[in-house]
Amino acid sequence: MASESNKKLSIIYTLEILKEYSDENHLLTQADIAKLISQVYGMECERKSIATNIESLIDLGIDIIKVAHKGCYIGERVLEPSEISFIIDALFTSKSINGKQAKDLSQKLSNLLSRHQRKKYNFIYKADKVTRTGNYDLFYNIEMIQEAISNNKKISFVYNRPGIENKKKPYVVNPYFLISSQGRYYLVCNFDYYNEISNYKVDFINDIKILDEERKPITEVENYENGIDIAKYANEHIYAFSDKTVTATLKLADEGSASYIIEWFGKDSKIYKKGDITFAEVVSNEQALIYWCIQYGENVELIQPNDTRNKIKNLISMINDKYNGGK
Repeated sequence: MASESNKKLSIIYTLEILKEYSDENHLLTQADIAKLISQVYGMECERKSIATNIESLIDLGIDIIKVAHKGCYIGERVLEPSEISFIIDALFTSKSINGKQAKDLSQKLSNLLSRHQRKKYNFIYKADKVTRTGNYDLFYNIEMIQEAISNNKKISFVYNRPGIENKKKPYVVNPYFLISSQGRYYLVCNFDYYNEISNYKVDFINDIKILDEERKPITEVENYENGIDIAKYANEHIYAFSDKTVTATLKLADEGSASYIIEWFGKDSKIYKKGDITFAEVVSNEQALIYWCIQYGENVELIQPNDTRNKIKNLISMINDKYNGGK
Protein backbone atom coordinates (compact mmCIF):
# COMPACT_ATOMS: atom_id res chain seq x y z
CA MET A 1 0.00 0.00 0.00
CA ALA A 2 1.34 3.42 -0.94
CA SER A 3 2.50 5.59 1.95
CA GLU A 4 0.66 8.82 2.78
CA SER A 5 3.67 10.89 1.69
CA ASN A 6 3.79 9.08 -1.66
CA LYS A 7 0.09 9.79 -2.19
CA LYS A 8 0.69 13.51 -1.61
CA LEU A 9 3.70 13.49 -3.93
CA SER A 10 1.64 11.66 -6.54
CA ILE A 11 -0.98 14.45 -6.49
CA ILE A 12 1.70 17.16 -6.76
CA TYR A 13 3.44 15.34 -9.60
CA THR A 14 0.15 14.91 -11.45
CA LEU A 15 -0.45 18.65 -11.27
CA GLU A 16 3.11 19.50 -12.35
CA ILE A 17 2.90 17.14 -15.34
CA LEU A 18 -0.41 18.67 -16.41
CA LYS A 19 1.03 22.19 -16.12
CA GLU A 20 4.16 21.31 -18.06
CA TYR A 21 2.86 19.01 -20.79
CA SER A 22 -0.84 19.73 -21.32
CA ASP A 23 -2.87 22.47 -22.96
CA GLU A 24 -6.00 22.62 -25.10
CA ASN A 25 -4.07 21.26 -28.09
CA HIS A 26 -2.14 18.62 -26.14
CA LEU A 27 -4.38 16.44 -23.99
CA LEU A 28 -2.96 13.77 -21.68
CA THR A 29 -4.57 10.44 -20.83
CA GLN A 30 -4.15 8.86 -17.41
CA ALA A 31 -1.62 6.48 -18.97
CA ASP A 32 0.30 9.45 -20.43
CA ILE A 33 0.46 11.12 -17.02
CA ALA A 34 1.60 7.94 -15.26
CA LYS A 35 4.32 7.43 -17.88
CA LEU A 36 5.57 11.03 -17.59
CA ILE A 37 5.62 10.87 -13.78
CA SER A 38 7.79 7.77 -14.05
CA GLN A 39 10.13 9.41 -16.58
CA VAL A 40 10.42 12.79 -14.87
CA TYR A 41 10.17 11.94 -11.16
CA GLY A 42 10.97 8.22 -11.03
CA MET A 43 7.71 7.34 -9.28
CA GLU A 44 5.45 4.54 -10.46
CA CYS A 45 1.72 5.34 -10.33
CA GLU A 46 -1.31 3.29 -11.28
CA ARG A 47 -3.84 4.76 -13.71
CA LYS A 48 -6.49 4.47 -10.99
CA SER A 49 -4.36 6.66 -8.70
CA ILE A 50 -4.00 9.25 -11.48
CA ALA A 51 -7.79 9.37 -11.90
CA THR A 52 -8.17 9.94 -8.14
CA ASN A 53 -5.48 12.63 -8.22
CA ILE A 54 -7.26 14.49 -11.03
CA GLU A 55 -10.56 14.47 -9.14
CA SER A 56 -8.80 15.70 -5.97
CA LEU A 57 -7.18 18.56 -7.90
CA ILE A 58 -10.54 19.53 -9.42
CA ASP A 59 -12.03 19.53 -5.91
CA LEU A 60 -9.21 21.90 -4.85
CA GLY A 61 -10.26 24.35 -7.55
CA ILE A 62 -7.70 23.52 -10.25
CA ASP A 63 -9.25 24.06 -13.69
CA ILE A 64 -8.72 20.68 -15.33
CA ILE A 65 -10.73 20.09 -18.49
CA LYS A 66 -11.65 16.46 -19.19
CA VAL A 67 -12.57 15.38 -22.72
CA ALA A 68 -14.20 11.95 -23.04
CA HIS A 69 -11.94 9.30 -24.60
CA LYS A 70 -9.20 11.88 -25.29
CA GLY A 71 -7.71 12.89 -21.95
CA CYS A 72 -7.47 16.12 -19.99
CA TYR A 73 -5.54 19.38 -19.78
CA ILE A 74 -5.02 22.41 -17.59
CA GLY A 75 -7.62 25.02 -18.51
CA GLU A 76 -7.29 28.42 -16.88
CA ARG A 77 -3.77 29.22 -15.70
CA VAL A 78 -2.39 31.98 -13.45
CA LEU A 79 -1.94 34.03 -16.62
CA GLU A 80 -3.51 33.28 -19.98
CA PRO A 81 -1.22 32.86 -23.04
CA SER A 82 -2.43 36.17 -24.49
CA GLU A 83 -1.64 37.96 -21.21
CA ILE A 84 1.82 36.42 -21.02
CA SER A 85 2.43 37.28 -24.68
CA PHE A 86 1.56 40.93 -24.00
CA ILE A 87 3.87 41.16 -20.98
CA ILE A 88 6.77 39.38 -22.70
CA ASP A 89 6.50 41.66 -25.74
CA ALA A 90 6.61 44.67 -23.40
CA LEU A 91 9.67 43.25 -21.62
CA PHE A 92 11.40 42.46 -24.90
CA THR A 93 11.13 46.06 -26.12
CA SER A 94 11.63 47.82 -22.77
CA LYS A 95 14.77 49.95 -22.64
CA SER A 96 14.74 50.17 -18.83
CA ILE A 97 16.03 46.66 -18.19
CA ASN A 98 19.14 44.97 -19.54
CA GLY A 99 19.12 41.95 -21.85
CA LYS A 100 19.69 39.35 -19.14
CA GLN A 101 16.89 40.74 -16.97
CA ALA A 102 14.51 40.79 -19.94
CA LYS A 103 15.44 37.21 -20.80
CA ASP A 104 15.16 35.91 -17.22
CA LEU A 105 11.80 37.58 -16.60
CA SER A 106 10.41 36.39 -19.93
CA GLN A 107 11.48 32.82 -19.19
CA LYS A 108 9.84 32.93 -15.75
CA LEU A 109 6.62 34.10 -17.34
CA SER A 110 6.71 31.55 -20.15
CA ASN A 111 7.24 28.80 -17.55
CA LEU A 112 3.63 29.41 -16.49
CA LEU A 113 2.64 27.86 -19.84
CA SER A 114 2.99 24.36 -21.16
CA ARG A 115 6.23 23.47 -22.92
CA HIS A 116 4.30 23.39 -26.19
CA GLN A 117 3.02 26.96 -25.73
CA ARG A 118 6.50 28.17 -24.75
CA LYS A 119 7.90 27.37 -28.20
CA LYS A 120 6.46 30.59 -29.64
CA TYR A 121 8.79 32.58 -27.37
CA ASN A 122 12.05 31.29 -28.86
CA PHE A 123 12.90 34.89 -29.79
CA ILE A 124 13.61 35.56 -26.09
CA TYR A 125 17.23 34.48 -26.58
CA LYS A 126 17.72 37.64 -28.69
CA ALA A 127 16.66 39.94 -25.85
CA ASP A 128 20.22 41.19 -25.38
CA LYS A 129 20.30 42.40 -29.01
CA VAL A 130 17.77 45.17 -28.31
CA THR A 131 19.34 48.54 -27.47
CA ARG A 132 18.67 49.04 -23.76
CA THR A 133 20.21 50.02 -20.44
CA GLY A 134 23.31 48.41 -18.96
CA ASN A 135 22.21 49.06 -15.38
CA TYR A 136 21.82 45.79 -13.44
CA ASP A 137 20.35 47.53 -10.38
CA LEU A 138 16.95 48.38 -11.89
CA PHE A 139 14.87 46.02 -9.74
CA TYR A 140 16.85 46.89 -6.63
CA ASN A 141 16.23 50.59 -7.39
CA ILE A 142 12.50 49.96 -7.82
CA GLU A 143 12.34 48.03 -4.54
CA MET A 144 14.17 50.78 -2.65
CA ILE A 145 12.02 53.55 -4.16
CA GLN A 146 8.79 51.72 -3.34
CA GLU A 147 9.98 51.09 0.21
CA ALA A 148 10.82 54.78 0.66
CA ILE A 149 7.42 55.82 -0.73
CA SER A 150 5.62 53.39 1.59
CA ASN A 151 7.51 54.75 4.60
CA ASN A 152 7.30 58.44 3.55
CA LYS A 153 11.09 58.80 3.41
CA LYS A 154 13.44 60.78 1.20
CA ILE A 155 16.00 59.03 -0.96
CA SER A 156 19.43 59.94 -2.29
CA PHE A 157 21.04 58.68 -5.49
CA VAL A 158 23.73 59.37 -8.06
CA TYR A 159 22.37 60.03 -11.54
CA ASN A 160 24.61 58.66 -14.29
CA ARG A 161 23.54 59.56 -17.82
CA PRO A 162 25.44 57.53 -20.44
CA GLY A 163 27.83 59.27 -22.80
CA ILE A 164 28.56 62.30 -20.61
CA GLU A 165 30.66 62.97 -17.55
CA ASN A 166 28.32 63.02 -14.58
CA LYS A 167 28.65 64.73 -11.22
CA LYS A 168 29.02 62.28 -8.36
CA LYS A 169 27.23 64.49 -5.86
CA PRO A 170 24.07 62.64 -4.76
CA TYR A 171 20.62 64.03 -5.46
CA VAL A 172 18.29 64.12 -2.46
CA VAL A 173 14.63 63.99 -3.44
CA ASN A 174 11.11 63.39 -2.20
CA PRO A 175 9.89 60.29 -4.13
CA TYR A 176 6.19 60.13 -5.05
CA PHE A 177 5.60 57.37 -7.59
CA LEU A 178 7.02 55.41 -10.54
CA ILE A 179 5.65 55.69 -14.07
CA SER A 180 6.38 53.98 -17.40
CA SER A 181 6.67 56.10 -20.54
CA GLN A 182 8.05 55.34 -24.01
CA GLY A 183 9.65 52.08 -22.87
CA ARG A 184 11.39 53.76 -19.91
CA TYR A 185 10.66 53.69 -16.17
CA TYR A 186 10.69 57.05 -14.38
CA LEU A 187 10.80 58.23 -10.79
CA VAL A 188 8.47 61.18 -10.22
CA CYS A 189 9.86 63.27 -7.37
CA ASN A 190 10.62 66.73 -5.98
CA PHE A 191 13.66 68.61 -4.67
CA ASP A 192 13.09 70.57 -1.46
CA TYR A 193 14.58 73.70 -2.99
CA TYR A 194 12.32 73.54 -6.11
CA ASN A 195 8.57 73.93 -6.00
CA GLU A 196 7.92 71.63 -8.94
CA ILE A 197 7.89 67.99 -10.02
CA SER A 198 10.93 66.30 -11.61
CA ASN A 199 11.26 62.99 -13.51
CA TYR A 200 14.34 60.73 -13.55
CA LYS A 201 14.98 57.53 -15.49
CA VAL A 202 15.24 54.72 -12.97
CA ASP A 203 17.83 52.86 -15.09
CA PHE A 204 20.21 55.85 -14.77
CA ILE A 205 19.98 55.80 -10.96
CA ASN A 206 22.90 54.38 -8.93
CA ASP A 207 23.92 54.19 -5.27
CA ILE A 208 20.37 54.69 -4.04
CA LYS A 209 19.81 55.10 -0.29
CA ILE A 210 16.72 55.55 1.86
CA LEU A 211 17.21 58.46 4.27
CA ASP A 212 15.79 58.87 7.76
CA GLU A 213 14.30 62.23 6.85
CA GLU A 214 10.56 62.42 6.15
CA ARG A 215 9.67 63.29 2.56
CA LYS A 216 7.74 66.45 1.74
CA PRO A 217 4.06 65.72 1.00
CA ILE A 218 3.16 66.21 -2.64
CA THR A 219 0.37 68.54 -1.52
CA GLU A 220 3.09 71.07 -0.65
CA VAL A 221 4.29 71.17 -4.28
CA GLU A 222 2.90 73.96 -6.45
CA ASN A 223 -0.09 72.88 -8.59
CA TYR A 224 -0.49 69.67 -6.59
CA GLU A 225 -2.16 71.07 -3.49
CA ASN A 226 -5.02 68.57 -3.92
CA GLY A 227 -2.74 65.61 -4.55
CA ILE A 228 -1.98 63.99 -7.88
CA ASP A 229 -3.98 61.90 -10.33
CA ILE A 230 -1.38 59.47 -11.71
CA ALA A 231 -3.38 58.63 -14.85
CA LYS A 232 -3.89 62.33 -15.57
CA TYR A 233 -0.19 62.99 -14.99
CA ALA A 234 0.75 60.20 -17.43
CA ASN A 235 -1.53 61.64 -20.13
CA GLU A 236 -0.10 65.12 -19.67
CA HIS A 237 3.55 63.97 -19.67
CA ILE A 238 3.70 61.79 -22.76
CA TYR A 239 7.51 62.06 -22.94
CA ALA A 240 8.01 62.28 -19.16
CA PHE A 241 9.40 65.82 -19.31
CA SER A 242 8.89 67.80 -16.12
CA ASP A 243 8.00 71.19 -17.60
CA LYS A 244 4.90 73.33 -16.99
CA THR A 245 1.50 72.06 -18.13
CA VAL A 246 -0.43 73.99 -20.79
CA THR A 247 -3.88 73.75 -22.34
CA ALA A 248 -3.42 73.78 -26.11
CA THR A 249 -5.61 74.06 -29.20
CA LEU A 250 -4.52 71.96 -32.17
CA LYS A 251 -5.73 72.21 -35.77
CA LEU A 252 -5.95 68.77 -37.37
CA ALA A 253 -5.24 67.99 -41.02
CA ASP A 254 -8.34 65.77 -41.21
CA GLU A 255 -10.76 63.80 -39.03
CA GLY A 256 -8.47 60.77 -39.15
CA SER A 257 -5.77 62.70 -37.31
CA ALA A 258 -8.01 62.64 -34.25
CA SER A 259 -6.79 59.08 -33.64
CA TYR A 260 -3.32 60.46 -32.83
CA ILE A 261 -4.85 62.77 -30.23
CA ILE A 262 -6.73 59.95 -28.52
CA GLU A 263 -3.74 57.59 -28.72
CA TRP A 264 -1.36 60.01 -27.00
CA PHE A 265 -3.52 62.28 -24.84
CA GLY A 266 -6.41 60.00 -23.94
CA LYS A 267 -10.05 59.66 -24.89
CA ASP A 268 -11.05 62.58 -22.64
CA SER A 269 -9.35 65.04 -25.01
CA LYS A 270 -11.84 67.45 -26.57
CA ILE A 271 -12.21 67.06 -30.34
CA TYR A 272 -14.60 69.34 -32.24
CA LYS A 273 -15.28 70.90 -35.62
CA LYS A 274 -15.64 74.50 -36.80
CA GLY A 275 -17.03 74.40 -40.28
CA ASP A 276 -14.95 71.90 -42.22
CA ILE A 277 -11.94 72.11 -39.89
CA THR A 278 -11.31 69.68 -37.02
CA PHE A 279 -9.72 70.94 -33.81
CA ALA A 280 -8.57 69.30 -30.58
CA GLU A 281 -7.97 70.67 -27.12
CA VAL A 282 -5.39 68.87 -25.00
CA VAL A 283 -3.66 69.37 -21.67
CA SER A 284 0.04 68.50 -21.79
CA ASN A 285 3.48 69.18 -20.48
CA GLU A 286 4.72 72.01 -22.73
CA GLN A 287 8.10 70.57 -23.70
CA ALA A 288 6.56 67.19 -24.53
CA LEU A 289 3.86 68.91 -26.58
CA ILE A 290 6.45 70.83 -28.61
CA TYR A 291 8.29 67.65 -29.58
CA TRP A 292 5.03 65.83 -30.24
CA CYS A 293 3.83 68.58 -32.59
CA ILE A 294 7.07 68.33 -34.55
CA GLN A 295 6.77 64.55 -34.70
CA TYR A 296 3.21 64.83 -36.06
CA GLY A 297 3.80 68.05 -38.00
CA GLU A 298 2.13 66.69 -41.15
CA ASN A 299 -1.09 66.06 -39.25
CA VAL A 300 -1.37 68.83 -36.64
CA GLU A 301 -0.73 72.52 -36.16
CA LEU A 302 -0.58 74.09 -32.71
CA ILE A 303 -2.76 77.24 -32.65
CA GLN A 304 -2.69 78.22 -28.98
CA PRO A 305 -1.05 79.13 -26.67
CA ASN A 306 0.85 81.60 -28.81
CA ASP A 307 3.99 81.41 -26.65
CA THR A 308 4.23 77.64 -27.22
CA ARG A 309 3.54 78.12 -30.94
CA ASN A 310 6.48 80.56 -31.14
CA LYS A 311 8.76 78.04 -29.42
CA ILE A 312 7.84 75.47 -32.07
CA LYS A 313 8.51 78.00 -34.86
CA ASN A 314 11.91 78.86 -33.40
CA LEU A 315 12.87 75.20 -33.01
CA ILE A 316 11.79 74.39 -36.57
CA SER A 317 13.76 77.41 -37.83
CA MET A 318 16.88 76.23 -36.00
CA ILE A 319 16.51 72.71 -37.44
CA ASN A 320 15.95 74.15 -40.89
CA ASP A 321 19.16 76.20 -40.61
CA LYS A 322 21.14 73.11 -39.66
CA TYR A 323 19.93 71.13 -42.66
CA ASN A 324 20.17 74.00 -45.15
CA GLY A 325 23.50 75.46 -44.09
CA GLY A 326 21.93 78.64 -42.78
CA LYS A 327 20.30 79.42 -46.14
